[in-house]
Amino acid sequence: MTQGYFRFPTLHGDSLVFTCEDDLWRVGVEGGVPSRLTAGSGASTHAVLSPDGRWIAFTGREEGGTEVYVMPAGGGPIRRLTFLGATALVAAWTPDGEAIVFATNARQPLSRDVVLFSVPRDGGEPKPLPWGPAMHVAYGPGGAVVLGRNTTDPARWKRYRGGTAGD
Repeated sequence: MTQGYFRFPTLHGDSLVFTCEDDLWRVGVEGGVPSRLTAGSGASTHAVLSPDGRWIAFTGREEGGTEVYVMPAGGGPIRRLTFLGATALVAAWTPDGEAIVFATNARQPLSRDVVLFSVPRDGGEPKPLPWGPAMHVAYGPGGAVVLGRNTTDPARWKRYRGGTAGD
C-alpha cells in the first residue's frame, strides 16, 4: 500500500495500526506491506493499542451508530463492548490496560455535550469518569491526567480564536 488516506495512527513498540479505506491496517514501523485487520461493512476508526500491545480498541460502525469494539492486536474476531445508540469515540486505555476510555454524548442533555466513560476490556457496563466534559485523555506518570476539551475536527477551526476554541 503506497497510496491512501491514512488516519488515526496508534503505536506500540514496533507496531503501527492505522485507518485506511474505513478499515484497520497493521504494519511494522520500519515499513513494508500492511495487513488488513478489519473488513466489515461499517467504518473502523480511532484505534488505540493497549498498554501491553495485545489488544486494539476502536470505534466501529457495524450496526448503525458508532460503538466501542475490541480485537486481538494480531487480528481475529472483533467484539462489541458498548450498546449506547449514541456517538462513542475511543480515546485511550486505562494505564492498567483493563478498560477502554471513550468519549460519548450518551446520557447528555445536548448531543454536542461529550463526556468520558470507561468500559472493561472483557465487557460490562460503561461507567462515567469524573472529569466533566472532555473528548480526549492522556495518562501520565504519578496518576497525572491530561484532558482535551473542544478538540473535535481541527480542520473546521482554522484561524478561529473565539470562546469555543479547543483547549
